[in-house]
Formats: sequence, C-alpha cells, structure tokens
Amino acid sequence: MGRVPADPPPGSAPPAPPRRVLVTRLRQIGDVILSLPLVESIGEMFPAAEIDYLAEETPALAALGHPALRRVFRFNPRGWPGLPAPPDLLVRLRAARYDWVIDLYGNPRSALIARLTGAPVRVGPGRRGRRRLYTHPIPPVVEPISAVDHHLLALRALGLPPPIRGRPPRIHLTDVERAQGAALLSSVLPPGGPRVGLHVGNRWPAKRWPEERFQALLRALSTIGARGVVLAGPGETALARRVAAGGGRQDAPVVADLPLRDYFGVVASLDALVTNDGSPLHAGPALGIPTVGILGPTVPEIWFPYDRAGGHQLLCKEIWCRPCHRHECDRMDCLDWIGVGEALRATARALNPAGGAVASA
Repeated sequence: MGRVPADPPPGSAPPAPPRRVLVTRLRQIGDVILSLPLVESIGEMFPAAEIDYLAEETPALAALGHPALRRVFRFNPRGWPGLPAPPDLLVRLRAARYDWVIDLYGNPRSALIARLTGAPVRVGPGRRGRRRLYTHPIPPVVEPISAVDHHLLALRALGLPPPIRGRPPRIHLTDVERAQGAALLSSVLPPGGPRVGLHVGNRWPAKRWPEERFQALLRALSTIGARGVVLAGPGETALARRVAAGGGRQDAPVVADLPLRDYFGVVASLDALVTNDGSPLHAGPALGIPTVGILGPTVPEIWFPYDRAGGHQLLCKEIWCRPCHRHECDRMDCLDWIGVGEALRATARALNPAGGAVASA
C-alpha cells in the first residue's frame, strides 16, 4: 500500500452504472472492516445498485448487517479440491449476473472466483499472473496510504473519483446484539465508572506488547478512575488469564472465546479499548469506541487511520528497522520502548478526549 497512482488516462470512461455489485475481501477480519467504507461509497454513488459481499466464514461476520449490503455470502474455503469455493456458491454467484465484481484481496483464489462470476467488469490488484483475470487492474502503489484509502483505489481503477479522504469504517450491530453485549460485560464488570477493555493477544509474538506491561497498565487504571476487563480471542485465553492474575489484589475479569459478533457487542459497551495490532484495532473504532492502538513492526499510516477527535490514540515508536513486517523478533525494541506511563496517559485521553477532569495519569 502506498502512493496513489496517476489518474486513468483521458478517454477511459467509467463503465455503465451497475445494477448488481459483488465486493470480495476473502480473509482477515480487520481487512473486511477496513473495506466497509468502499461499500458505503459505492452505495452512495449508485443508490439503485444491489451490493453483495463475499468472504470466508468468520471475516464475513464483520460485514453482516451493513445497511449498504443486500446480502453477505460466507463460505468455508477447505474441502473443495480443484475449486476456489463450494460449487453451489459458484453457481449462485454466476446466476446473480453481477455487473461489477471488486476483488480487494487479489490472491489466486479470489481472482479466480471473480473471473468465474462472469461479470463483465472485474476489478482487482494488478499482480503478475492474475492481472489477466481482471478487466480493470488496480495499479501498484509505493508510498504509504491508509488501508481504507487503498481499498478506495478500486473506484479510481474504474475511472471514478474516490472520496478525498476515506470515512471511518462502521460495524453495524442489531439492538439485540448490543443489549446482549452490554449484559455480558455487566455480568463480569458492573457499571460504575469507566470500563476499559485490554485486548492483550495476537497470534504473532512480534505484535504483542509484553504481558507484564499490560499487567502494570491494568493495575494503574484505578489512578485515572477506570477499571479493566481483559479480552481474548481464539487461542488467547491462557495469556489473558495471566494478565488478569497480575492486575491487582484480585484477578481482573476476563472475557474470552466469544463468537465474533458477541465480542463486538462487548466492545461496543466499553468506554475505551486498549489493544495490540490486529482485528480489535479496527473493531474498536468501527464500533465507535475510543481505541488506544499499540503498534510494533507495522506502518501506522496504513493500519491506524483513526482520528484523535474520536478519542483514538496511537502508541508507536519511530525506529530504524520499521517496517519489518516480522511475525517474530529477538529484540522487539519497537514494542519495548512503549512504556506503561505512556499507555496510561493515552488511555486517559481516550476516555476524555476533550481534556476535562480525569484523575492524573
């Protein structure tokens, strides 16, 4: 992701307005969240168009309920030798007679799915070996731009003017999902002062702030009048319980192993979220929750496109070896240099971005 490419050459007129559009971003929950502003933009440009979304089972849940979408297709990618998706799904996509397919992933599977839909207009990354499967390849970019703006380049590839600046993504929950999330949070941490969620995990060690720092932050939350709850995704429960056990006189509450939409409901009931890099980094802002993002080896200009006016705070150190995009690292200076005091002050700002009375951090 990088510098915006040049405008399409003169004479490359946009295709006819679509009646039906399919947007695909097959994998990664955070990337699906970051693609939702593109869906909204298409819906605003072409209000009569029917827009569908396609992703694998769990990531697709982030797009459910979006008002710009007619339906969300979910599928298990495994168990279909020789096929990029289940045959019945491929038949349904073909029968939908899409005018446009916009593939935001651009791997061999997603490119082939786009081609098999038979859509006359197919947009996707112009990578070697797959470019021929698209009618409108997205040119490569060099300098960092946000992931939201990167997805909006699909409009530029079609000869359409993308928004000047990408809007923030939004996850849409039902009233029932919000109520269930609020009830679950209150069952482990009753209302009575700001409640801060700490998402302490990530599948890659190089993206995890040290658990001892999270423990210290959890203990220090009382100095700003807040209380903490430790959040955990799949495979992160043991780490979350270790952090909770070191958080004070008694173990802090832990919320773990929830289905994704239930997790969203809990986050939506928090007053602030502190999280490592990963999908929670995008779920918090997309649910309207002030989010403190702790970034190590990745590029903040790409992966933290969130406004301080919404209370969002970035903790990221300038360091000679960034971006390395490593999953593991022997030194971890980029995260070790982020102190507990910095994180506490950022949390206080997230809880009160207007700068009113909050206990000193």
